Amino acid sequence: MADINVTPLVDVCLVLLIIFMVVTPMLSSGVDVKLPKVKTAEEEKDMGQHLVVSVRGDGAIFVDRDQVALEAVAPEVERRRGDRPILIKGDQTVTYKQVREVMDKIHERLAGTDTMLLAAEKLKE
Repeated sequence: MADINVTPLVDVCLVLLIIFMVVTPMLSSGVDVKLPKVKTAEEEKDMGQHLVVSVRGDGAIFVDRDQVALEAVAPEVERRRGDRPILIKGDQTVTYKQVREVMDKIHERLAGTDTMLLAAEKLKE
């Protein structure tokens, strides 16, 4: 009798499922901030292809996961960027003026920067 034993196949599939469930949240880069909610936004997944600049509610600025001062943001972005687009993540409690200061510093240093994305969370309807 030639029966196929599916138990090892199910075991392997469950292990792979658990691995993917653990690894997937780690794929997004940058520091976690509570993003502002908007009605209209184009959805683009961050799978590590962006250089993330985060501005937290307490005013701390991060390039990827490293904290930097406002004056050091532009040189750090220039050093790490390569040809990646820049994604700016501002906390809900941060004013637009604070985010704009970071964007201005980056733009002053990288005059040829044509792609700077602002992260936002889309409102659920």
